[in-house]
Amino acid sequence: MPTILDRDLAHLIHSLHNKQAQAQAHVWMRGEGAVVYDQNGKAFLDALAGLWNVVVGHGRKELADAAARQMSTLAYATCYAGSTNPPAIELAERLSEICYPNIRRFYFTCGGSESNEAAFKTARFFWKTAGRPEKVKFISRRFAYHGTTLAAMTATGLESYWPMFEPRVPGFSHIESPYPYVSRSPRATRATVARPARLRPTCWKKKSSARVRRPWRRSSASRCKGPAA
Repeated sequence: MPTILDRDLAHLIHSLHNKQAQAQAHVWMRGEGAVVYDQNGKAFLDALAGLWNVVVGHGRKELADAAARQMSTLAYATCYAGSTNPPAIELAERLSEICYPNIRRFYFTCGGSESNEAAFKTARFFWKTAGRPEKVKFISRRFAYHGTTLAAMTATGLESYWPMFEPRVPGFSHIESPYPYVSRSPRATRATVARPARLRPTCWKKKSSARVRRPWRRSSASRCKGPAA
């Protein structure tokens, strides 16, 4: 009798697929609030909220009931030009009430990568209609994550995501991330980033007492604004 992971490997292709890792994968069976349980009943904190999409937690019966009511009436309706539906209109109205005053209209997508792809296209569309069709470049941060679709992967500043899918989309550049407390060369490895330098202002000095857990304190020049040492 094949195990559930055998069945998984036989029929599923996973994002960033790694057969060796998948052979030892967790099979998530249920969730309650911010906690999920695997096939062995072991509990884990769902710190990523699924993949940043279960922000209200698991096991929310009121949400399941609302989805069931909507699906029993209308399971899906497109919002392409020429079509709309009341739930989409109501959600857009509610978002306009709680967002910044200058954010009044909304474009709904199915996930983060699609949202970024739509944002890239919207930016280029804006500049073309403004008479500046040459403005097609995008700047993102190194070590930033923006998704795994082609343009979103190109924007992602993690080099390990690129080799198997290149050439990347042209027009994207990466600049350093604003990590003032991390010392690294322009092409540092992840290991370098994982060991942040213990920086302190030059006006701090070491305490003499070995019993103090915080080894650094301000000197008498408490208003010093010198550079980090």
